[in-house]
Amino acid sequence: MQDIGFIPGIPRRFSAEMVRVWNHCEPRKRDAVYTAQRQADAGRIPLDAGDAAIYQCADEMVKRVYAYAAKYQSNTLIVDGIAMLCRQLGIAAPQGNAYPEMVARALDRGWWIRGLRKEHARRFENVAIQLGFVSYKAGVYLSNESAVRQMKRNAENAALLAKTQVQNENGQIYTLEELSKTSVSNNANRRGEMMTRIRGMEEIAKELSHVGMFWTITCPSKFHGSLAKSGESNPKYQNLSPREAQDYLCKVWQRIRAKFKRCGIAPYGFRIAEPHHDGCPHWHMLLFVAPEQAQAMEQIIRDYALREDGTEAGAAENRVKLVKIEAGKGSAAGYIAKYVAKNIDGAHVGDHKTADGWIVAPDMLGNQEITPSQRVTLWSQVHGIRQFQQIGGAPVSVWRELRRIKYDAVLQAPAAVKQAWSAAQRNGESLACFADYIRAQGGATVGRGYAVKIARRDTEVTGKYATYTEPKPCGVYCVSQPDAVYESIRYQWTVLKKGGVAFDLPRTGVNNCTQSGGPDVQEFIEKVSERAKGVRSGAIKIQCHSQTIEEFVRDWKNRK
Repeated sequence: MQDIGFIPGIPRRFSAEMVRVWNHCEPRKRDAVYTAQRQADAGRIPLDAGDAAIYQCADEMVKRVYAYAAKYQSNTLIVDGIAMLCRQLGIAAPQGNAYPEMVARALDRGWWIRGLRKEHARRFENVAIQLGFVSYKAGVYLSNESAVRQMKRNAENAALLAKTQVQNENGQIYTLEELSKTSVSNNANRRGEMMTRIRGMEEIAKELSHVGMFWTITCPSKFHGSLAKSGESNPKYQNLSPREAQDYLCKVWQRIRAKFKRCGIAPYGFRIAEPHHDGCPHWHMLLFVAPEQAQAMEQIIRDYALREDGTEAGAAENRVKLVKIEAGKGSAAGYIAKYVAKNIDGAHVGDHKTADGWIVAPDMLGNQEITPSQRVTLWSQVHGIRQFQQIGGAPVSVWRELRRIKYDAVLQAPAAVKQAWSAAQRNGESLACFADYIRAQGGATVGRGYAVKIARRDTEVTGKYATYTEPKPCGVYCVSQPDAVYESIRYQWTVLKKGGVAFDLPRTGVNNCTQSGGPDVQEFIEKVSERAKGVRSGAIKIQCHSQTIEEFVRDWKNRK
């Protein structure tokens, strides 16, 4: 008799919970059990698999693509076959401007590993939510297993950055870790830039006598795996993932924004996406708007945010919340600062509270300490959810490009370019000023008609999978003088081998035949077909569990 406390292909903690659900006949989790089992039976990488299974699957997929190339001799059929494999494994098909580029991606083991890791991690976490392993009572924001796995991958990436050296055309040598610390990849830099931008928008709002409104928008109950107060399973939960919840919030905001445009309402500010204790995202939005438009904006946001399941219990009170920021009672930047820090590095936050009011303390996972802010970051990485986004105002892309430009380059520039450039610089005690930058661009509500834009130049890019030409940033220009480009400083970096010898990444046969159609494509197919000779075609061979849900129920009923 098989030990039904362990289901092959399912993590032991998940298996135990599934058996417990059946033993206690909990109807609220029955659907979660069926869903978890169906996903494990779908022919995808088992939930309890490690990196070895992912590598094995990636190797098998590359062999299958070679076999397709040898068998079909047609770029269309090869790409269709690749798309079928991707659908079976739940990952996105390779993209590219031409067939050879798409096939080149599918012939790369690394491309498959990245897609399979992402799919496996998100599927694992979705099942963890369905079985109740993501809540303030279990693993807040994300399961402990996913937290450990993502922390390990982050550490591996950090180690790679630390040991990889690059050299520019001036002979300067840095590690990728050193370069990363100078950018917004550095949490301190990221937080500092965010607060600079928020303070700049608040300064503009005060100047225009605009009002600040702090909104919180939450998903309907069907997106929440656990109840906010008790942490118990939510009977209304419909096994929807955090990414599906984020998509719902994005669609709600698209409708709100379209209505704003029809009504002539032009708010500006920031949006922060953060998780509830059960991993379901919600949005905080700090928006500034003209006082005469505030009431209409409030009605529009409440209307659209409650259109779906707006009559369910507690929806009116909990799904949409508004805090009006009153003059003389603290600043808008100060109000949102704790939300920014809480979702980056936790600096100066104090007690870390969830949106549901629970205090989250640092915890130990094995021999590693994990802080609440780390769990938020890990949650966003696992689910691929963008945490911060600017709404309205002048674009940050131009602001960052201006910081690459030297003073001498803008000496003869129009006043708008000079003002924008000066606002973006930090010199000693003189800090960058986002408010001055917004003024130089024409104001916070100018929309796409801002004065200074990024200049782009067609550049040949030799990538891993293809060589192509695309417009790349090279500086800025003023819309009043579009032919005058004020160029930015950009370096060409080369990876160094051990011992300090520079080398270029080798070009593959794919890079020599990137045009669509014609003899190049046929030549590429012939090359792939030649390499595919002798590759054995067969079924995908991945060790995964073979017990169906019916067998699981039968074994449970026949247990001794």
